[in-house]
Amino acid sequence: MGKILGIDHGSVRIGIALSDDSALIAFGREVILNDKNFIGKLKKIVSDENVTQIIIGYPLSLKGNKTKQTEAVESFEDLLRSSFAITPFENITITRWDERFTSKMAADSLIESGMKKKKRRDKSNLDIVSASLMLQSYLDSIKANPDL
Repeated sequence: MGKILGIDHGSVRIGIALSDDSALIAFGREVILNDKNFIGKLKKIVSDENVTQIIIGYPLSLKGNKTKQTEAVESFEDLLRSSFAITPFENITITRWDERFTSKMAADSLIESGMKKKKRRDKSNLDIVSASLMLQSYLDSIKANPDL
């Protein structure tokens, strides 16, 4: 089994998390800029880390409705799917995962970890933790329900 890549999409930054080889634990990896080079950077991570699946955080409102950010993520997903539809990436599975509450949980996690306020203001840290929490939520769900 290959690793699973978790993506927390943002208009400026993209938070990246990776699972271990057994897809049990998510680890925050890095933030990449959401610029013209992000697809190349994602492809390098996928190749270097033997990624077999990509999980994209899918933002919905508290009531489960689409938001402006949901539409941005859908456009991002379309670009990702078309970019990964070519060899050697055509077998990569791309899945949406509900990311409601992830940013709030990430912010709380940074506070509880004792991180200094100055470092917590760096949005990159929040994006990495958000990607990690979202991916861990997915990993936990597939452990509980292997048919996902």
